[in-house]
Amino acid sequence: MDVAIENTGAIGRRMTVKVPAEQLDGAITAKLTRLARTAKIAGFRPGKVPMKVIESRFADQALAEAADELISSSYFSALADKSLDAAGPPSIEPKTLARGEDLEFVADFEIFPDVTKTDLKGVSVEREQCDIKDEDIDRTIDTLRQQRTAYSAAEKASETNDRVTIDFEGRVDGEVFQGGEAKDYAVVLGKGALLPEFENALVGVKANDELTIPLTFPQDYPGVEVAGKAAEFSIKVKEVAAPEVPEIDEAFIKTFGIEDGSVEAFRTEIRTSLERERDQRARLKVRESVLDALMKDNEFEVPTALVDEEINRSIQAVRQQLQQRGLPHDGPIDRANYLDEAYRRVRLGLAMHGVVKRLEIKPDADRVRERVTEMGSSYSDPEQFVKWYFEDKSRLAQIEAVVVEEQAVDALLAEATVTDKTISFEEFMRPDAPAKVEA
Repeated sequence: MDVAIENTGAIGRRMTVKVPAEQLDGAITAKLTRLARTAKIAGFRPGKVPMKVIESRFADQALAEAADELISSSYFSALADKSLDAAGPPSIEPKTLARGEDLEFVADFEIFPDVTKTDLKGVSVEREQCDIKDEDIDRTIDTLRQQRTAYSAAEKASETNDRVTIDFEGRVDGEVFQGGEAKDYAVVLGKGALLPEFENALVGVKANDELTIPLTFPQDYPGVEVAGKAAEFSIKVKEVAAPEVPEIDEAFIKTFGIEDGSVEAFRTEIRTSLERERDQRARLKVRESVLDALMKDNEFEVPTALVDEEINRSIQAVRQQLQQRGLPHDGPIDRANYLDEAYRRVRLGLAMHGVVKRLEIKPDADRVRERVTEMGSSYSDPEQFVKWYFEDKSRLAQIEAVVVEEQAVDALLAEATVTDKTISFEEFMRPDAPAKVEA
């Protein structure tokens, strides 16, 4: 097998491979021999069909199948021989494809880039910390009460926090669009589940009211078929229901698995839960600050195939969210809206891969078990959860990858200059409050 490599860019490669004719002929003959054993042709018993008849019937099929298999195997063999790490599937174009001739094909692909910056020496990172206070527990209890809100039909005009059940039908250019209609759709006002114009129109309505509202979908609305377009919704109000927030009593507390129903045990359980959330958020915030520092002035090419995979994952997540909200989700979605974030995530992943490779980090077994145990702590039988997780290598590999990244973050922090800052729990848990990084 002859292999020639040329660079088509910083990470682009074009590989020309030539497989000897006798290897292709041998693969074709093997294919035809197997077909001869099972082929059903009128006038011949199975397994007794002359090879000339088999060749006349299946020569093209055997050539195509043999070539596909040889191209695949020789491509991966060539990658190994040339020590190339392809980032995604190749684009393959056969040059010669005929029996009796050398099989030649050209494969265009991208390789993983070399990441030059894989340390944080000389970088200052501010790490935020917080304590759990009584007011944080009070606020959490109030949130839990709101989440257990019950609703009762009320003969009154709707207001914020009421639940309104409606039938609606939306039209664009006079036509009902996909996902633009629903029956018995329930929405709690003030939660932002619908577009503002739609939700605002439902404030002050009563059961059996009928109304028509105009609205314009945002230009960046995920559903491309209606993005930026004017629509008109016909709405029938089926029910207005007022909220009833439960009291903090023994019955309420027991619904959270607190057997004695005491306020003290309830608050202790909440504190433990908040501490767990805090620790998880701390890991995320440190990771974000470390990655931001790592990516500063760290330029390298990014494989297109990896970016495309990230975009596909983002679009799938958006479709699921739209479907859950009863909104259009099957139409085309503009991939360009997700390009920048996908590009960023891929760059971050490649940079961290470079760190792990530089430091030769392997998953710490004790840390892996600790993470799985932490995940299982919220289940009724934590020990059974841990056992179930360790029984499947693919499940365990996901946690091992997380732990390796955490170890890499710890190693990078050890290289950087870290300053701790204490803030409130409420501020600490805000998703838009990352730690600061200075060069």
